[in-house]
Amino acid sequence: MSDSAIEWARVERKISLETLRRLPVASGNVFFPDINRRSDALIFNYPEGWKARAYPEKAFTSGKGTALTFWNIEAVLNGPLEDVYIAEGELDGCALVESGLPADQVLAAPAASGGSYEYVIEALSAGLARAKRIIWCGDQDSAGLKLRAAMAQLFGIARFYFVNWPEGSKDANDHLRSDGAQAVRELVLYGLLPWPTSGLYRMSELPDPPPMTIWSPGFNSWGHRCKLAAGTLSVVTGHPGMGKTTVFGQVWFQVVDYHDLVACIASFETRPKPHLRRQLRTLKGRKLESVMTDREIADADRWINEHYLFMAHPDRRPDLQWLLSQAEAAVHRHGVRVLQIDPWNRLEASREPRESETDYIGRCLRELYNFAVDLDCHVQILAHPAKAGDGYRRSDPPELEHIHGSKHWDNMVDQGFVVHRPRLFDDKGEREFYTELHHKKSRFEELGYATKFGLEFQSDSGRFADCKLAAKKSPAKQHDQATMFEGGE
Repeated sequence: MSDSAIEWARVERKISLETLRRLPVASGNVFFPDINRRSDALIFNYPEGWKARAYPEKAFTSGKGTALTFWNIEAVLNGPLEDVYIAEGELDGCALVESGLPADQVLAAPAASGGSYEYVIEALSAGLARAKRIIWCGDQDSAGLKLRAAMAQLFGIARFYFVNWPEGSKDANDHLRSDGAQAVRELVLYGLLPWPTSGLYRMSELPDPPPMTIWSPGFNSWGHRCKLAAGTLSVVTGHPGMGKTTVFGQVWFQVVDYHDLVACIASFETRPKPHLRRQLRTLKGRKLESVMTDREIADADRWINEHYLFMAHPDRRPDLQWLLSQAEAAVHRHGVRVLQIDPWNRLEASREPRESETDYIGRCLRELYNFAVDLDCHVQILAHPAKAGDGYRRSDPPELEHIHGSKHWDNMVDQGFVVHRPRLFDDKGEREFYTELHHKKSRFEELGYATKFGLEFQSDSGRFADCKLAAKKSPAKQHDQATMFEGGE
């Protein structure tokens, strides 16, 4: 440790040399791309690599090939594994040791970024699963609260405890600098809160939920009337051939592209190759796949590989438990934020003996809702309605309660959509491309309200565009046979 590093840590961060010596910390002079120059820095050593924090100017960098993992993990795995305190960021880990906690009981997690949690799974497999209690001492901003919720699920809520920093302190080092080591120590030892498990609480006992992550579906005219969000469950229905897959294929493309997300598509009816690939290539290239150059196709395919995963059961007989197992791996290992199941009726039913279809669907929707909330992921199900004639005509848009099997499709989801084409053909027998999206239900006001939108499918570009709602017409004589859009249903 250089004298300047020791002095900066002591004066600016209230962290003593004695604490730094207990932890894998060094100092040096490092090039920081953020500020485009070299700077003196604290260097935090990892089993595979290092990270650096510049001083006095704030900047960060890491050594090439540094693995994403907990800082100080080797010491903790060789420690008593009774109580393990986890801060968010190395300096906050130093602050916990400065408060008097043993160095072999303190970890620092990578800063919240919404990415993969594979490093947590690896640490649990390496021995961290033996810890009696996990005490989360992370940041109290919106990203930190989301990370805390994810960690509670990864470590298991039965042994997960957390600290709420007092108003004015965002993290452990903030509290150390404002109130001193004794205050930090008392809070992390005696102010712990168990992650709720029993089901009955006072308001003060409930942990603050992370703020809802809201995404715009990408059509300008929709505005505040319809949005999508992580941690929610939605259902989409519509008569076969009306365009459910194509409409929401474009909606999710626009969300994924704008917000740089990863989506997982459990497509059991429309093949990923060539159909979904054709649609995604067309959307990314902003022109039909058939007229894209080899370079444009290669660029689109590279983007698809970075932003999409696809599920395919080896025996083409997926059931819900298999799907949830794959989806959990997709979230933790690949940072997936959107899971789409298309369509519901292709999942193998796994009803319990004497379980009615209504009860079975209710149980499945509860499991999917819990998955969405616990893993902060949007889960969307595309489901066909029952056969026409049960209180409605094919020329009319179905209601959510018309989805085959149960009225739970209406009452148990956060959002409900209906894709409908009032006419399949015009009076000359040519295909009509006007489509309506009915936003039938929104449980949360942040996601909009019941309304509907007009969309026009542009066959020359392979995408939908906003349009005005058409006046209702009497349906022309038309075949009851479904038609297919480019790239899917």
